[in-house]
Amino acid sequence: MMKGPKHDGRPELADFHRQVPMDDMMQVVGVEVLAAVDVDGGGSYIRARAACHGCTCEHVCRDWLAEHSEGQQPQAFCPNANFFRAVKSGDS
Repeated sequence: MMKGPKHDGRPELADFHRQVPMDDMMQVVGVEVLAAVDVDGGGSYIRARAACHGCTCEHVCRDWLAEHSEGQQPQAFCPNANFFRAVKSGDS
């Protein structure tokens, strides 16, 4: 029998790396994952991923992503739009 990953009593981390719209949004708006992770040692990336997990606009986001491809600008409904813009411009 296979066991799930151990999370040292922190169940909130068990689902942290599941696919969230942030992965697709970063691709569509042209933000490189390594560039985002490089900002302040990864702290901003972790906060952005947490914001995506807690976002109430997931359906709006997924609908928008389904209609758009690469080369788009971060959208106002996205709680990470400012972070994505900063990473893209190198101002982070």
